[in-house]
Amino acid sequence: MSSRVRRAEVPGRVSPPVLLLRPDARLRWDVLEDHFEDACFLSSQWERALLSARYTLTEVARGHERRLRAHLDGLVVGGPEVDARLLEPALTEEDGEKVRVATSVLLQRADGKGVASVLALLRQGEEVRRAAARALGLSERPGLSEHLSRVLEAREEPEVVAAAVEALCVHGAAPGPLRLARLLAHPEPEVRLAALGAARRWPGEVEANEVCRVLASPAPRLRAAALVAGLVSGQFTVWRACQYAAEALDVAGRTARLLLALGGDTDEVARLVKLLEVPLLRGDTLWALGFSGRRLAAEACLPWLGDASLGRLAAEAFCAITGLQLEKRYARSPTGEDTLPLDEDGCTHLLPGLEEDLSLPDAAEVERWWAEARKDFDGQMRYLGGQPFSAIRLLDTLESCSMRRRPVLSLELAIRTGGAHVVETRTWACVQERQLAAARAWRGGSTLQPFATWMRR
Repeated sequence: MSSRVRRAEVPGRVSPPVLLLRPDARLRWDVLEDHFEDACFLSSQWERALLSARYTLTEVARGHERRLRAHLDGLVVGGPEVDARLLEPALTEEDGEKVRVATSVLLQRADGKGVASVLALLRQGEEVRRAAARALGLSERPGLSEHLSRVLEAREEPEVVAAAVEALCVHGAAPGPLRLARLLAHPEPEVRLAALGAARRWPGEVEANEVCRVLASPAPRLRAAALVAGLVSGQFTVWRACQYAAEALDVAGRTARLLLALGGDTDEVARLVKLLEVPLLRGDTLWALGFSGRRLAAEACLPWLGDASLGRLAAEAFCAITGLQLEKRYARSPTGEDTLPLDEDGCTHLLPGLEEDLSLPDAAEVERWWAEARKDFDGQMRYLGGQPFSAIRLLDTLESCSMRRRPVLSLELAIRTGGAHVVETRTWACVQERQLAAARAWRGGSTLQPFATWMRR
């Protein structure tokens, strides 16, 4: 194991203020270099943790995030000399980790030099641009949204515009109705895709027909994004489009199945269960069924618990509905026959998060548990973790479930509140905690019913 990994795994190691307490007031470059290396390592670990089945929001906040931010703070207090010796040289490398850390620190400087240098990176190659956009989205620098908005007004390349829109979404700053309308009509699909993400985030700033037009796009990714944005704005027409697209093999079909699970009634969930008969749809249908909360969906997972490829997914979905904790006698160790599922292209079928993080079920023990527990579940009700679905239950689950499942639950919160309450699962855990606290004012009401009963017709 490298010294870099060992350093990053020692909780509580970082103490940035020591740089300012030395009697000779000179910078310790060995310590600063350690901060930089450890921050690079932890930035990737933190990104992975945001979609991991192994961690909850609290665990990420107290673990990866606390340590990462401590290392970043250590670089910040080093001052301009650190910029010249460590950070600015890192910007010239095609290394996403180094660029992300360097730009994160530069954005915390008081002057505007750091902002300008980071914005310039949006015009570089894909890896550098993606790292710079990520740092811009995560930055808590006041006034940053104004700089990003100016990028949207300039004559920039489509990939630069798309990166700026994505950063604004994570940062939590709306581009504005006029800009958003122009972006949705942009000739480049990459920009329109980013604009649909903004339309999902701020549904009140976009006209319904601007989103609906995208449903006719030949690009599956655009249609998928339009389904999501349209439902957040409460359009029944888009709900019908989800029903029509549910059997498609592409990403639009995958998204439609997930949305049907979130907002469908028992008949629509029964339709999803039937799709388990289609081998190419089986993996992501199991993933979707876990969010349906229906007894019939839980029972549909049982035959797949012993499957070497799909057992993890089936067990995750079953437990999400019923509340069973897959541990002790209900779990088993992997064998040489256990594999990860493949998608329709023959690639490892990784849905949000990493499936190797999921536990394998002991199918016989889980079925015995269900034989006794089944009587406690009403076939007409929806459940989250074994408890009846409600606004409080949705928020509690969003706060306490694994990071892997939170993006879908956050989407459901956005749909059911019409975009009024958004938990941005791609940002700092401390920011997400504040967003969750604000969402506690929501009580649900009629929007807790299946989507078709309350969406605008």
